[in-house]
Amino acid sequence: MKGVGYVVLTRDAKKDAPLARRLEQAGVPFRHVPLTEYAPGPDRAGLPRRLREGWDWVVVTSPTAARFLLAGWDEAGRPPLRLAAVGRGTARVLEGAGLEVGFVPERAYGRALADALPGAGRVLWPTSTLAGSELAETLATRGFEVRRLDVYLTRPRVLDAGERALLEGAAVAALGSPSAVRAWVEASGARSAVAAIGRVTGEAACAAGFSPVRWPEDPGVEGWALVARDLYFGKGHVP
Repeated sequence: MKGVGYVVLTRDAKKDAPLARRLEQAGVPFRHVPLTEYAPGPDRAGLPRRLREGWDWVVVTSPTAARFLLAGWDEAGRPPLRLAAVGRGTARVLEGAGLEVGFVPERAYGRALADALPGAGRVLWPTSTLAGSELAETLATRGFEVRRLDVYLTRPRVLDAGERALLEGAAVAALGSPSAVRAWVEASGARSAVAAIGRVTGEAACAAGFSPVRWPEDPGVEGWALVARDLYFGKGHVP
């Protein structure tokens, strides 16, 4: 990696806009190839009814979950919600719709949110069909009653020939989820360097044969952009 090729941003352009701005400022060329798309999950239809029931907390663990929540909230007649967001990026999506976020953990991890969520009581967790169970299990051990709703699912996009060619030419792939790792593997045999959004995605990329794979010690766009920049210019380090 000596400043050749480009970084492929693998989420939709709007979601990756903050990452793109930081790469542009650092002089790193990039291309957009969204690898996944979202569709309503099995519990999406029941979300508005559930939101009207009253919860001590509604926990939101990704910007995508926030967008599905906002759609259901609007359909529910915009009832009052006490919201916890996994990180500032997720909180900004909610706040952009006029909602107040009552809690954001110091580190943007689901486990950190579950460990530090204040109080007790009933928690509604609208999430992806692919989400693990650690957050709900951790909250349950603390005495919370958790209701999980699988409100969306993630599936690979069908890429055209030009998009597949961009994957082949990548110096670095900026991968934001294990789903993106799987979608890349399905679409291409190329295995570039990977700047992963976090440890879980990084471990999935390692298991899929990408190398080298790096991720920031602290989650967030700033750290992710630095990892992508350093990989592109050949300065990556293992967290």
